Amino acid sequence: MKPLKLLFDGDMIAFQACSIVEQPIEWEPDLWTLHADASEAKAIVDDRIQKITEQVLSKLKHTGAYEIVVCFTDSENFRKKILPTYKANRIGKRKPTCYKGVVDWMKEVFTTYQRPTLEADDCIGILATMADANTVAVSGDKDFLSIPGKFYDYQKGILHEVSEAEADYWHLYQTLVGDVADNYSGCPGIGKVTAEKLLTESPTWETVVNAFKKKGLSEEEALIQARTARILRRSDYDTSQKAPILWTPKD
Repeated sequence: MKPLKLLFDGDMIAFQACSIVEQPIEWEPDLWTLHADASEAKAIVDDRIQKITEQVLSKLKHTGAYEIVVCFTDSENFRKKILPTYKANRIGKRKPTCYKGVVDWMKEVFTTYQRPTLEADDCIGILATMADANTVAVSGDKDFLSIPGKFYDYQKGILHEVSEAEADYWHLYQTLVGDVADNYSGCPGIGKVTAEKLLTESPTWETVVNAFKKKGLSEEEALIQARTARILRRSDYDTSQKAPILWTPKD
């Protein structure tokens, strides 16, 4: 069997570590600067990855070989061509002070995976769904429930084993409810309770389309939301072109 691969969400690990070390300093009355010691952030990253790795290995009772792969988001994002307003709510919001320097350092000291126009989530999703994959997705983002396989939520300390049917359900669920943080709306007026009710009764694309049509929206508009919500799997990625294959419903 291949060594177990722990697929870390590098964006989240770096962001959290850099945010922790950021400190405001008052040099004199009315003169303030923001200070960050990148060496402190690097130490936090190292410590967190080590501790999370130990937690995952313990939960899986894994004593064999393993590898750590840290995934990062590219500067370009294919979802913005599908939905131009995707993450537009983050424009002008800065990253923590030493974020870039820490990410550059992580790329030097860890095995990393990053691809053009993809987010870290997509990189993890692709690696986690390759043939004969022996992986664990490691993040604090609930969206990883839409990827088949093992997912360790290190924020909650929970290890999930997600079936393909469950992953497909969560993709349709996310299509309906949208994501305020990522600035895509889903189906207007559909919240968590309604989405769960609809998909429990019939977890199909037809259910999603009917929900959109009841709001006066077309299947094409539903598809925009679904393609935006979709975290890529291996089947959604053209490795020769290094480009996403936009999701198309099977039914």
